[in-house]
Amino acid sequence: MDESDDDSVGVVVGEGSTQIPVRNLWLLYLYASELYQHLSASERVQAESNPTALADLAARILLAEVRSRMRRGLTPGYVARHEVLTHVRDRVDQITTARGMLLERGRVACDFEELTVDTPRNRYVCAALLTAARWLGATRVLRSADPSRTSALAHDCRSVAADLQRVGVTAERPDPLTPRKQTYSHFDSDDRRMVAAAQLLLELALPSHSTGRMALRGLDWSQRSLRRLFEAAVRGFYAVHLRPEGWSVDKQQLRWPSSSSDAMDALLPVMEADVVLEHRRHRRRIVLDTKFTTAFSKQFGHRGGGLRSDHLYQLYTYVRSQEGEVADDMRTEGVLLYPATEQVPELDVTTRMHGHEFRVLTVDLAADASDIHTGLLSVVSP
Repeated sequence: MDESDDDSVGVVVGEGSTQIPVRNLWLLYLYASELYQHLSASERVQAESNPTALADLAARILLAEVRSRMRRGLTPGYVARHEVLTHVRDRVDQITTARGMLLERGRVACDFEELTVDTPRNRYVCAALLTAARWLGATRVLRSADPSRTSALAHDCRSVAADLQRVGVTAERPDPLTPRKQTYSHFDSDDRRMVAAAQLLLELALPSHSTGRMALRGLDWSQRSLRRLFEAAVRGFYAVHLRPEGWSVDKQQLRWPSSSSDAMDALLPVMEADVVLEHRRHRRRIVLDTKFTTAFSKQFGHRGGGLRSDHLYQLYTYVRSQEGEVADDMRTEGVLLYPATEQVPELDVTTRMHGHEFRVLTVDLAADASDIHTGLLSVVSP
């Protein structure tokens, strides 16, 4: 696909009068991707400084990881098979055998598991390489990219995919749920980075904001999808940058401080915080809720109204519900995080209620990656 002429313009999203400028959705996809958690520090800096090169980086990481697996041997796995054989293997499918009168011909239908490299994981990786080869060969990924370099990358993707097929990996339409079904042990934990790179390549498939020469799946601009992307991006960012500092980063269901019957508990609405940050040594617990909309209501006031009451009620309930669930010396705080809008470009206000600190702030998604980085980290500032 072709790129827009000015990446700094980005796009403006939102519903109704809410206008949210976004410099580049690639950065949000980067933060939300599992690959971001497996990048080295230098690779993260490279990807954040030039998000449009994310697909190029993911393709190179995938090539390096697959080549490494090919040298050491692909991770095998047991795959269910159903075949008609000349001998019994594992379980006999008696119905198929009887219906086809296979025994009369000296054959039998069997269900068995076979150790093979033709696993869903390796098929998914092979499909990602072939997909990358197609669009890398048909379009210019970066405005500043060397066409010969891009062509060489596409050739390498096709070549490595062919190597996978030669050792027995089937090239077929990938199952999008494959990465979520994977479990890893100590012996195949290195496959995580490979699968994460393949997932990013297949899920993004290089969408852009202008018409190009290839028909690929475009970005989902629905408000619901953008809300989920913003939430996942914030949580992924904190997982990478705060966990090394001693913070736990989780999406949690919060418990109601209720002593009611089981029947009543089943009827209570679910309280699920987007992100819960906790640092035991600093005795801090931050319940953070992301909102991909404006922070202000227009129900009153001549200057756009006050803060959204429904969002404040929700956060207030989340924070107060934790009073009996955490240690007495643990300070629970509440944060509402919004993207900056054209109507509210900047906001950072704090108040204390019932011993808890509540903060409402915005992060400017139209800013440079370094400014977004700083804005997100300001959430945990004392």
